[in-house]
This record gives sequence, C-alpha cells and structure tokens, in this order.
Amino acid sequence: MIRVSVRGRVFHALVRGTTQAGLQVEPIERNITYRQVKARDVVEHWSKRGRPRAEAEREVNPEQRSLDDLLDR
Repeated sequence: MIRVSVRGRVFHALVRGTTQAGLQVEPIERNITYRQVKARDVVEHWSKRGRPRAEAEREVNPEQRSLDDLLDR
C-alpha cells in the first residue's frame, strides 16, 4: 500500500504493477480516478509481511521459562 500525492491530491492505493512511466495502482478511495502514478508522487509506502517461517517459530530463547509444568496440573 502506498500514499500518493498527485497535484496536491493525497490518496492511498495498492500497487498492481510497474510501467515504464511509473506505477500501476488501484486507489482505495472510490472518488479517485488515477490508475498510474510516477514514483516521485509516492509519499509513503508499506509492505505486506507474510507469516513467519517455520524455522523462526521453532526457535526458543534458552532463557525463556517453560510453563509446561504449570499447565499439567
């Protein structure tokens, strides 16, 4: 998702691809008609983060206390 400012009009959009002229976008707001913007028009951007990898889920800090003994009561 990006925040775009085109000629003073600020809106949020999802990036759908790239073109030679810039970015192909899909505005989130309904009243926006821009479908292509230049890279210099992008004010902010956020990237989607996926789920953590399985290896990262298995890593346990050795200093972290296990609560298994409390759950077995």
